[in-house]
Amino acid sequence: MLGKILIIDDYADNREILRLMLEQAGYAVSEASNGRDGIDVALREQPDVALVDLSMPGTDGWDVLTELRADLSTANIPCAAMSAFADGARSRALAFGFNAYLTKPFRGEELLQIVEHLLAEQRIQIEQNEGNRQEEAL
Repeated sequence: MLGKILIIDDYADNREILRLMLEQAGYAVSEASNGRDGIDVALREQPDVALVDLSMPGTDGWDVLTELRADLSTANIPCAAMSAFADGARSRALAFGFNAYLTKPFRGEELLQIVEHLLAEQRIQIEQNEGNRQEEAL
């Protein structure tokens, strides 16, 4: 298994497309059909990456990221925003704190590149944190 990916999207078709592409590439996938459930799954399962739809009823992607970043147990999960909107959504999402941005409709190559990039960044951060802890122990 390459990593655990959480998909938070209110459209079942989007979740299915993403799940199939990710599972075919060797990832374990969890899904949530709304923002509130997505936060609960993230807290419970601690995914390596979360793919978060920005436009969901109720708790939207912006709220999901805010809550994930506010909790120490989920604050460092790399999150990619997903949206069909191109008008400044990418720059707004990145400025807001998302680690990456995926445009709908999804392209498999782009999806896998972004997931790999986020996983690599996460590994580097973990290694740096472990190195800092070792220095502090000395």
